[in-house]
Amino acid sequence: MNIGYLGNFNFGLRALSQNQDLVSDSLEKLATGKRINRASDDPSGMVASEGMKARIYSIESELKSFNQQEFFLGAKEGGLSVISDQFQTLNAIVVQAANLTDASAEEQDALKVEINSIITGIDQIVNTTSFKGEYILSEYSNLSDSQDFGNLAELIFDDPQAAQEFVTDTINKVATKRGAIGNQLRDIDSRRNVLNEEFEALTGSLSQIEDVDYAKEASNLVRAQILESASIAAIEISRDSAKQLLGLL
Repeated sequence: MNIGYLGNFNFGLRALSQNQDLVSDSLEKLATGKRINRASDDPSGMVASEGMKARIYSIESELKSFNQQEFFLGAKEGGLSVISDQFQTLNAIVVQAANLTDASAEEQDALKVEINSIITGIDQIVNTTSFKGEYILSEYSNLSDSQDFGNLAELIFDDPQAAQEFVTDTINKVATKRGAIGNQLRDIDSRRNVLNEEFEALTGSLSQIEDVDYAKEASNLVRAQILESASIAAIEISRDSAKQLLGLL
């Protein structure tokens, strides 16, 4: 009989320990909001969630890099836009000069000064436009032939047609460069949309794997607490029964 009471007592202790573990596990999940707090909670789920997290971090990093690329390309396009405006002004002057067949020396000199001033401004834009300390238009320093560009003020009166062709060609080159940047920006935007969709899908799947079902876990907690109380009661009953038996002996 004594052995039987001792067995019941030990069984009650084991049940109490198990139920206390269940209570502790439920409390932890409710506190963290996570169904998986350690690998033992769901080994396969942990492996899947870690893979998803790695991909999510990678996407976040790529999205941040897109912002930097957009700022960089935007600064480039902005500089080229100003250069394009300057060449449009040059083009207007070339057309004006072509119509001044009987321009006086003073009028020619005034136009030459204006042309050289615009050329100097374009050179300054190319050589000084920067982004985070990097001169971002230096690659466009050979946008037009240096010799023709420098001699434009003379060419405009010696050969107005050649001068206009030169300026028009350069305007088209600038437009092509701006168009290429525009395509890059569109590609970034398209890639961002794809990554955002993947990001949303991954975070949703990760939530399904990791996040706790509060209603279900609250129910588990109540059940575990009831079983914990029942285990304690069983232990007390076994203990009292053992005392009674000893009293009879």
